[in-house]
Amino acid sequence: MGKTVDKATLVNKLPHRRHLPLAPGGPRPSGRSRWLGVILLCGLLGLSACGELRPPPAAFDSQAYTPIDYKDLLAPGPTSLHAGQKVRVQAYFWQYLDYDPAIVRNYLTLLRYPIRWHQLQWFSTYDTADLTGYFDLAAMTPEQAEQYKLKRLDPVMLYGELAGLGSGFYLQIFHIEKIAED
Repeated sequence: MGKTVDKATLVNKLPHRRHLPLAPGGPRPSGRSRWLGVILLCGLLGLSACGELRPPPAAFDSQAYTPIDYKDLLAPGPTSLHAGQKVRVQAYFWQYLDYDPAIVRNYLTLLRYPIRWHQLQWFSTYDTADLTGYFDLAAMTPEQAEQYKLKRLDPVMLYGELAGLGSGFYLQIFHIEKIAED
């Protein structure tokens, strides 16, 4: 049939491998290009740190906030909600969260807020006292959490701003009013 080969053929090394930067035996970047890389990296980190969480307005005016239905928070796509919109919504406070609900679903957004993002106090709410309509993308500062001292199933009116978070929104709280139950 066919001949068998007694010797193995030597394989030449690829000539372009020598020219790759940082390849074994290849040329090393010059001092100038190394500094350029460091400056570029610092610039990218600096740009990502420019995004700050919006501070609450100096004076609170409840009329400046558009009333929305709680169901719009759960499914913002079909509604006319947009990032930056100031809204107010009635909800039932559930609990402060021990985890960051945005980190898994929208971790790339975190690059815009590296300085203050970890300072947010995330909490969850429900639409009704019967525990329907769970929403866990509401956030406030630790100072606000201390000020309002919310308890489980407190009926509250949340005033805040919708902020973009990947394909959805999170609600950054500026003010909370407890609603008296009848």
